[in-house]
Amino acid sequence: MGSAGTILVVDDDAGVREALAAALSARYTVETVATASAALDAVSTQPFDLILLDHRLPDLAGTTLLQIIKRFFPSTLVILMTGFGSEEVAIEALRSGARDYLRKPIDCGELYARVDALLAMRGAEPARRHNPYIQPPELATPGPAPAPAVQAPDRARAILKALRYVDAHLDTVLSLSVVARAAGMSKFHFCRRFKACTGLHFREHLLRQRIAKAKELLKTTGRSITDIFPEVGFKDMTHFGRVFKKLEGQLPSEFRRGIRDHLSGGAPSPDEKHLLN
Repeated sequence: MGSAGTILVVDDDAGVREALAAALSARYTVETVATASAALDAVSTQPFDLILLDHRLPDLAGTTLLQIIKRFFPSTLVILMTGFGSEEVAIEALRSGARDYLRKPIDCGELYARVDALLAMRGAEPARRHNPYIQPPELATPGPAPAPAVQAPDRARAILKALRYVDAHLDTVLSLSVVARAAGMSKFHFCRRFKACTGLHFREHLLRQRIAKAKELLKTTGRSITDIFPEVGFKDMTHFGRVFKKLEGQLPSEFRRGIRDHLSGGAPSPDEKHLLN
């Protein structure tokens, strides 16, 4: 087993996990997990130099997990993997803190080059690069370690639980009280921890997730917009359209038209026009 660095592979496909572990284990120490929850448990209990993170996981979006990891372990390097390879996903990953981006199927030569280059560039001392709560020696004071260093994993797990609850209930009315209770926290502490962990206020995150789900339905189904907006938790079409345009810069019908035109390279046929409504 290699020892030039420690790598965590996060992918729900057992074949991908086995292939990546086999390819990298000659150079690095490699562990694999299949879910976001298991990944968070892993990074909360031991340090990793680099994480290979799948974009789509069964319990949470890879980019959302990436944001949590970067909040609590900002020096850990992350490469996002996806089989969908869109520019939109790549940009989202880089904005969320990923250092690189790999498209599946992954070429071994490219994998080695990316991983080797990133690990060669890491500059922080091994004792400090994984835990943002460890104080430098000149600032440390006698006595027990600061509370955040002990509580960080539990806070991250609580926020992950809340994020998963939100994703599973986007079609329902989601109040702050309900989600805070699902996370096992008071509303006051939940608001503070959620913002610190995700960089967003709860309400903002909720709207972003609703719109993300709406975009997925607009891309992958032929259902009308009037059928879609209640499924992502909006009570009326006007509010849905206003929020969608604020976040995406265009109306839902314009978004769907752009997707269709990109795929077909032309104007809609008469039979397709109903899909824009």
